[in-house]
Amino acid sequence: MKKNLLSFVLIFISIQFAPAQILCIQCFNQNDSIGLNVNNHIVNGGFENTTCLSNQYTSTFCPASTNFSCSIANWICSGGGTASYPSIDDNTFTVTADGSKAAYFGNGSNAATCSATYNDTLCLASSTCEITTIPAGYPTNDATFGGSNGVSLSQTVNGLVTGTTYVLEFWAGGEPQTNGWMKPGVFAVDIGFGNTFLKCKPTRANPVSIGTRYLIQFMATSVSHTIKFTNWGHICIPCTELILDNVRLYPASELPPTVNSCIPESIQELDANVMTVFPNPATTQLTIKTNSSQPSEVTIFDVTSRILLHQTFAGSVMLNTEQFAKGIYFYELKNKTGVIQTGKVVKE
Repeated sequence: MKKNLLSFVLIFISIQFAPAQILCIQCFNQNDSIGLNVNNHIVNGGFENTTCLSNQYTSTFCPASTNFSCSIANWICSGGGTASYPSIDDNTFTVTADGSKAAYFGNGSNAATCSATYNDTLCLASSTCEITTIPAGYPTNDATFGGSNGVSLSQTVNGLVTGTTYVLEFWAGGEPQTNGWMKPGVFAVDIGFGNTFLKCKPTRANPVSIGTRYLIQFMATSVSHTIKFTNWGHICIPCTELILDNVRLYPASELPPTVNSCIPESIQELDANVMTVFPNPATTQLTIKTNSSQPSEVTIFDVTSRILLHQTFAGSVMLNTEQFAKGIYFYELKNKTGVIQTGKVVKE
């Protein structure tokens, strides 16, 4: 049964903009979808179209595995090793957020996450929804499970509009809370800007457990992005492996109004009549005009709050943006009274 979205919020927005053009990561303690009736760019995100037999770990979908014998339509499995066992689970084994099937990233029980010692998870810490403290070179596993590559499922999405904000929404769970699997595991998602590490917690079909619904809002830097999920296996003895379902990608404008904006209040536009910024999106130059002849200062900074350009002017100014990488940027206009306008601009 559908429940009110706000009552299920697990952790609030991350607005630290760490990985390149990711604007924020949100996570919700719920199985239900968040975006409804959306223009989805992912095909077979529920993993229903597959030749794999359910709950048969000798029927695996990664070519590197000795037991490779099936596939998932529209998805490519890479990484892993001869001993990997990624397979399809159904809703008799675990929660499935979409349909009756989900992808299980089975990949062994000795994934090293914080050091070369298996079961060492002391480094793990979270900043809102994201795990931020995994050392460089980890997670990793034995070569028979793919080493540092892990088991990955990926799909390339086409037809995106550069400079538009999109949402990658998916459901993540883990092996059932039986047989000792009681703690969250670690997996990664890459939308073209490098791995973002997240948690997958144990889920079971009976009684039904609650998994995690993730929203990753990002600005498209190309007409196509490859979406890639990776799991290295059990990071500790009772830690679960990833079960993935209901993967969708759609414009952020289609999110329900109950989902908060990624843009902090401090950089929202304050008064659209004070200053005109054009063209937006910009390519090689950006023109700023004010309704005052008094000296003004404009500052351009990126999503990490790093200042890229600062200039004093009166009336209007033309800024060279040719050296900026494609992406989303923010501006701040000041005069002798203080900050009078802020906003965002996209570089194409």
